[in-house]
Amino acid sequence: MAMMDDAGDRRAWRLRIYPIVVLATLLTSVVFAAVVFDEDDPESRLGGDFPAFYGAGKIAAAGDWDDLYSAERQQREQAGLIDDVGGYLYFSYPPFVAGAYAPLAELEYRWSFLVHTLVMLLALVGAVWLLWPWLRRLGWPPAALLVAALAFYPILRAVPGGQNTTLSLFLLAAATRLDHDERPMAAGVALALLLYKPQFGVVAVPLLLVARRWRVLGGWGLGAAGLYALSALPLGWDWAAEWWRQATSFRDLNTAANGANFVSLPGFFENTSASAVGPLLGYALAAGFGLGVAFFWWRHPHTAALERYALIGAAVVLAAPQTLFYDAGLLLLGVVAVSSIDTARAGTLAAGMIALSWLQPLAEGLGWSPLGPIAWTVSLAVLWFLLNASQVEPTLV
Repeated sequence: MAMMDDAGDRRAWRLRIYPIVVLATLLTSVVFAAVVFDEDDPESRLGGDFPAFYGAGKIAAAGDWDDLYSAERQQREQAGLIDDVGGYLYFSYPPFVAGAYAPLAELEYRWSFLVHTLVMLLALVGAVWLLWPWLRRLGWPPAALLVAALAFYPILRAVPGGQNTTLSLFLLAAATRLDHDERPMAAGVALALLLYKPQFGVVAVPLLLVARRWRVLGGWGLGAAGLYALSALPLGWDWAAEWWRQATSFRDLNTAANGANFVSLPGFFENTSASAVGPLLGYALAAGFGLGVAFFWWRHPHTAALERYALIGAAVVLAAPQTLFYDAGLLLLGVVAVSSIDTARAGTLAAGMIALSWLQPLAEGLGWSPLGPIAWTVSLAVLWFLLNASQVEPTLV
């Protein structure tokens, strides 16, 4: 018995200490990359897609809102920040997102990147904290769960890559916790904040209507109105027309530049098909998945909060146009949902997801994302499991 206790103590010690060592190593690597970054070196590159956000923040900080979607201005602000001399990374987000990055743009680029990376890591920490009542039953300390999440290729690439996947994960986790705690208006506001990517933020609306969650929908409406007003302050109330014009123009450019990284059904088939039939097939398949998600919401309008919002995350990944592989990180919420009912199956699902996600680097050579079919399979498996569970058990322990 003593030997078994000693083995258990050693395992618990490893679960506490090893993840901290891994996290410290990753942070040290990021800091080192920032310190050695040289804007004058055309081969130097730091922050993945962060130059697009930093450049937009620079434009917003200068008050030059009319130039926000100007290709020439974005290129000028990103000079020296990317390894493609004369090129640039296009910023197509709503204006209020540029405003949010304006304070970061006041810092030197390398330090701005470090702050952004820390914020996105803290968003992942926040998601774990919000979901802790469900995660507790796994018996892993928070640091170990963070390392497990970072082992999933999309999350590992997103956090230091200037992406915002963990922010989306945090907002879905916040909506889950707030809805479970019977704070529907606040849950709706959290969902509305996903409108920083409009194609993500609108996914919840039909589900709220199907489930007749009027107070959550009301919170979403208040949040959406607030975000619209924030963009209207510098650009006027008709700003959405200009944003929509440039967003639709950017669509074709994005397919050419990033098509191999699309994982959503519409985006994947748009990239791999030479005709308009491909995207239509993708949208049809996405609609079928959406019907399954809507059925779950209709059947569980006030219970199973974690399961409902996990399915929103899956719907975003599968159905939103041109979803990139980074945002497959939202599927981690589905793993947590499965673990709330069947820990063993969740462990198998998580291990398979993490292992297979490392096929994504093959995308450039293949011309399509291996993570796309993996994301669809995982999403369908989660939906099937939740729909066919004998009953959705109380998941807060």
